[in-house]
Amino acid sequence: MARYNGMSEPSEYDQSMPAVQANLAKFERAWARVRVTHGGRPVEEVRVALAQAFNEEGVEVWSDVADEAARTISGQS
Repeated sequence: MARYNGMSEPSEYDQSMPAVQANLAKFERAWARVRVTHGGRPVEEVRVALAQAFNEEGVEVWSDVADEAARTISGQS
């Protein structure tokens, strides 16, 4: 990977953005779906629903991000 002042070349950034946007869209779809069906429910129940939704969307999410999303959706953040 080429570096530009310690960072990736701008062209590499531009090439990566479609994949980043696609992953974000998958995350948002999963989040929205679970928020509607599980809003206010216990964190563990929301966490399980999110894991399933993320899997269905084909997106990998760091556990810390999934945990925070579950707490937020359950209303315990």
